[in-house]
Amino acid sequence: MNLFARSWGGMLSDAVNKKWGMRGRIWAMWITQTFEGFMCIVLGLVTIGYPNPWGQAATIPGTFTATVMRQDVTWTFNHSAAIVKSCGSNEIPTPDFGYVNYGTADEALSPVGFEGSFIMIRDPNPACIHNSAPIFVTMVCMILFSIFVQMAEGLHFGIVPYVSRPALGVVSGMVGAGGNFGGVMGSRFIVGPGAPVDQGFIYLGIIIITLSLSMFGLYFPEHGGMLFPKGGLGSYDPQLIKPPADLRGADQLKYADAPAKPKELSA
Repeated sequence: MNLFARSWGGMLSDAVNKKWGMRGRIWAMWITQTFEGFMCIVLGLVTIGYPNPWGQAATIPGTFTATVMRQDVTWTFNHSAAIVKSCGSNEIPTPDFGYVNYGTADEALSPVGFEGSFIMIRDPNPACIHNSAPIFVTMVCMILFSIFVQMAEGLHFGIVPYVSRPALGVVSGMVGAGGNFGGVMGSRFIVGPGAPVDQGFIYLGIIIITLSLSMFGLYFPEHGGMLFPKGGLGSYDPQLIKPPADLRGADQLKYADAPAKPKELSA
């Protein structure tokens, strides 16, 4: 998604800038990020009606059949609990040797024949959300959500250069770090330990949509904002600390300070 969807956001930012200027960039950023929050809510709603037996004791049948090396092999377990977690799965390696005719007079140690293989055991509980949820719809929602996430990032960085040209690197770093900080906050405090993940996605989507409303407060005196055009707020300037008037960015030159062209030397 980063390889192309973030570029889509940058392309959209440049396209709306040609027609509506900075106001178009901010409007496109708000609309895209609002769709991001909406898809996050839809992602959670897909499974919100399914039972969620997470945390309950998981049990599996006494025998388990799996296909190994193109053959159906049946294993018998001496216990049926604690092998897999509820709504989870586990990889159990097969032994290098096993007993044939176990418990009889003909019992003998013999190679199993599947050395180095393993069997995958999944909780067979039909009520488990992992076994009944519509995976196709969930993946479509996840893809759309991710596209809007990356496009929003591209749109954000389309506005970064206008915040402070001399401090472009600092502003870019702060915006990039803000995404990491938001990811930590979302995973630890929004979803919460032990809470249903789908409910956490709904909460996260609501927070995204709500915090995106702060974009209506963005205002550039020389460009305008979402609600007010250039000069629409008179002399109001939200930038409290002004950089020196002659301060330039690393990509800008002071041509007035350049030395005069040296005279050409004769042969």
